[in-house]
Amino acid sequence: MLIKQKSKISILLLLISIVSNYISQENCITNSLPFKGGEEVIYNIEYLMGKTWVTAGKARFIVKDSLYKNENCYYVEGKGRTLKNYDWFFKVRDKYASFISKKTMLPIHFIRRVREGDFYLDYDYHFDYNKNKARVYEKRKQGSKKDSMNIIECSFDIMSSVYFSRAIHFNEYSINDTIPLNVILDKEIFEDLFLIYKGKKKITSQNKKVIDCIHFQANLIEGTIFKANESMNVYVSDDLNRIPIYVEAEILVGAIRVYSKSIKGTLLPMKYLN
Repeated sequence: MLIKQKSKISILLLLISIVSNYISQENCITNSLPFKGGEEVIYNIEYLMGKTWVTAGKARFIVKDSLYKNENCYYVEGKGRTLKNYDWFFKVRDKYASFISKKTMLPIHFIRRVREGDFYLDYDYHFDYNKNKARVYEKRKQGSKKDSMNIIECSFDIMSSVYFSRAIHFNEYSINDTIPLNVILDKEIFEDLFLIYKGKKKITSQNKKVIDCIHFQANLIEGTIFKANESMNVYVSDDLNRIPIYVEAEILVGAIRVYSKSIKGTLLPMKYLN
């Protein structure tokens, strides 16, 4: 996980995003996306305290039909927050959003809003793929500044990569095949990360519904809250919706897991086995 702040809820919001943003270099842009305006998925975020799993936060991901500077777009947004019972300890209200052009299927604008205790950080990225440049606007307590960075083909912001990655054709891969990743975060491009395809598995949701899922592992980056040489386990629905259903990972102190609690407005009806 590529982040300097240590808030568990912020990291978990990124977790749901980053675990989904592995995009094949040969198939990073597609005209057939597995979502539509109106989709909404709500997640419970749990943290292992001692021997007890505690629901400490929630995350909500939505898709809307929208406009950005008169261009038809998908607006995709992820918000993460601590529950009120935990706000006294460390209040978190984080937001990540991206405008994706319906014409080019590329992200146009990315927004990151971090509100964690007394800390806040704003990022706005505007992408120009014709010039392979991004303009970056950054705001912190210390002040604001403008910057620019070079970008490369098949590199996406956190939120757009979440939704593009769901179009990966997992059936074309064999067990233990790897899929590469380029991700933009904190004004850097991180290359050569990857996921490992691990096959298929049935997952029981918190609502006691059984779902056929695709299982992959994401390699983690040492130096954050994750243990060295560990992987994150991710399960996405094995249908044309490719909804992230369940995520789990060990951290330096304990473990975390993320359950999909509510799924609405999918491209096709979800398929449950019971």
